[in-house]
Amino acid sequence: MRPRGRILVTGASGFIGGHICPALLKDGWQVRALYRRPVPPPDLAALAQASQGRLEPFNADLGDRAAVARAVAGVDTVLHVAALASDWGPYEDFLRSNFEATLGLVEAARKAGVGYFVYISSAVVSGFGPHEESTEEGPYYPLKYPYQTTKSQAEAYVLSQDSPGFRTLALRPCNVYGPGDRTSTYAMYEAILSGVFGWIGSGKAYTCPIYIDDLCAGILAALHHEEVGGEAIILTDGQKVSWKDYVEAMYRALGSRRQPLGLPVPLAYLGAWLLTLGARLLGLRKAPPLTLYRVEQGSQSYHFSNAKARRLLGFEPKVFYEEGLARTAEAFLAERGRKESL
Repeated sequence: MRPRGRILVTGASGFIGGHICPALLKDGWQVRALYRRPVPPPDLAALAQASQGRLEPFNADLGDRAAVARAVAGVDTVLHVAALASDWGPYEDFLRSNFEATLGLVEAARKAGVGYFVYISSAVVSGFGPHEESTEEGPYYPLKYPYQTTKSQAEAYVLSQDSPGFRTLALRPCNVYGPGDRTSTYAMYEAILSGVFGWIGSGKAYTCPIYIDDLCAGILAALHHEEVGGEAIILTDGQKVSWKDYVEAMYRALGSRRQPLGLPVPLAYLGAWLLTLGARLLGLRKAPPLTLYRVEQGSQSYHFSNAKARRLLGFEPKVFYEEGLARTAEAFLAERGRKESL
């Protein structure tokens, strides 16, 4: 296989990073995998050992300018995955992790002579409103939450820096899921097993999933098409699937015989508002069970077109929600079983 070059991957120990690093190795890249923990996560350490020197674990905090300068030295491409991805927390934390860290990384990459900077943005930069076949052209709705705002700011800055000698691209995944998704899908599976999960309103609102393997394929395609720099590109499987259908598929994937719950929209907003108020008064760092972010996203259609990704990148998703949720449930149950056996 022809060598692709050396690439820096930030957020290498996270859900997306943990999948894209082996995909990059398979695609022929030399990978510098940036992680922030004191020691390399076991999966990353094992991948490095098996890579025969083609993956270099690199410990750094993106807030440390000197460490960032060392991280980008000698690489051809930067894939910036790291982010504070949450619907809860102080705005200052999101600003520092999502916006300021991106600015510092872009500046260091340009100074180091990096030729291509790919930023993993998010479809949430379009705001929450009635999205159906929405594109990169819009519609756009007001950004109300720190994650949305800071991802949008970072994306705008990255794209503004595109130039012939420093190409930049922003990829906007929709709701990413798959094995290892402990933040979102695994939490929903746990809620199903406890009997407290369902949809908001009628359940007819569309969601917008993309399986992790398809996201990785889209990222690799973008890395192979440097000529499309300066663009924002949505990555989703493109299927129109309602929350009702999606949740019912999750129940089937787990083999659960429980019945999903349907929460009326006004009650969902009231519950989220009260829970949010209580959590803030108590100064809780952990998000309450229901937030306004989740209600707003889940109570109205959130569906985007992948036509631009198909046209510019040749993107063709292969795993859709029934199969993807089954694969994810299998991994979730295996992990859960291992924990219970300890």
